[in-house]
Amino acid sequence: MPVAQTRKEFYPLCYGHHQEMMPDQFNLRNTSDPSQTLAYACREPGCLVRYDSSRGYFFVQGGNEIEEEATPSVTCTHDGTSMYLAEVQPQNTSYRLWRCPQCEASRTNEEGLAVGQF
Repeated sequence: MPVAQTRKEFYPLCYGHHQEMMPDQFNLRNTSDPSQTLAYACREPGCLVRYDSSRGYFFVQGGNEIEEEATPSVTCTHDGTSMYLAEVQPQNTSYRLWRCPQCEASRTNEEGLAVGQF
């Protein structure tokens, strides 16, 4: 089965490993819709982090979405879409650039994101 194409090509970073995530199609077994779901997956072996613009960051293990500790939750101020981590800077370890996959708006943690959003 071919992988569904997203509206725009983008590659979020895993917020834990800061590696580019790749499109990954999988069966999500704990939803009412048994069809396959497209999300982005971390390439680090054993990493359970996934990203989908409708849900944001979440964890998947064995085809089931699992509840874990808080995941980053930064939403676009223009359309409410869950933003993805687009850039980190090794020389400034606290810097995070978040981008909206729909309208491509961006925010940084230095622009005053509320504490606890990521």
